[in-house]
Amino acid sequence: MNFTRKFALVVAALTLAGVTLAHAGGHDGNPAANARQAHMKLYAFNLDVIGAMAKGEVDYDAVAAQAAANNLLALAMMKQDAYWAPGTSTAELGNETRALPSIWEDESRLDEIGVQLIEAARQLAAAAGEGQTELRGAIRGVGGTCSACHRSFRQR
Repeated sequence: MNFTRKFALVVAALTLAGVTLAHAGGHDGNPAANARQAHMKLYAFNLDVIGAMAKGEVDYDAVAAQAAANNLLALAMMKQDAYWAPGTSTAELGNETRALPSIWEDESRLDEIGVQLIEAARQLAAAAGEGQTELRGAIRGVGGTCSACHRSFRQR
């Protein structure tokens, strides 16, 4: 199976998983907030796999590291505009979400971070299967972009 077909299958599987998670609970009347949170949970799941290997908490597994990195890249490349619907911030949903209203006020910064995440995820996908040292170095870029977004747009 060629890379393009594999990539398309991964994106389809991630989309289905996100929809499934979105309907599994949360904001009954806010499918955008459900989808956004499901997407973030998929980021976290894949980062946990890679992070545990990078820290040496679990044995490095090139196949698992590569799969998780490819998943992160697919997630980063997905069009996410519909997730960030007006009316789905902490101001409107309270404790049901941690998205700050500022995310809708500084879309250019959000877009900038999104581009940085895609590039960092590409670098991670290129390095993940090459060894623990390479994985450890490349995961920092993804973590940095995640942190930048959380500092700016997520309630603590």
